Amino acid sequence: MFIMILNARFLTTLVMFALFAGACILATGLPTKAAFMPLLVGIPGALLCGAQLILDLRRGPDASAEKNAVADTSAQSEAQAFGWLALFTVALIGFGFVAGGPIIVGAFVRFSSRDSWKNAAVAAGGTFIVLWGIFIWLLELSLFNGLILDALLG
Repeated sequence: MFIMILNARFLTTLVMFALFAGACILATGLPTKAAFMPLLVGIPGALLCGAQLILDLRRGPDASAEKNAVADTSAQSEAQAFGWLALFTVALIGFGFVAGGPIIVGAFVRFSSRDSWKNAAVAAGGTFIVLWGIFIWLLELSLFNGLILDALLG
């Protein structure tokens, strides 16, 4: 029988699984072209989170002090990850994918990864090229422009 202590890692995985599965469920009601992106991200994400949930359930509780110290730093890094996730969400909703995505990726590389400005600029530029080149130019998809940019540009 599986005995599980609800820790931050398990709860994080459970929330992420729910988000990915929800995106997949919502995508089933969309037209084929519109459902492509949520399914492309949602299916692998849900599968990976499901596998992690199984691993967490099999691992069971461990009360050693060393593991608790690791869990404390893990909880702190998970809190930082959720903070960056919130910033990504705000940037994408505010400025859209093509403008907000590269900005927040560059900020993440510079400040969270503590990398150089040069690497942050390369990451931001690469993100822009992928978003614009693949989704807009190659696949001819219309990406969300963001609420702030829509208001400013008319």
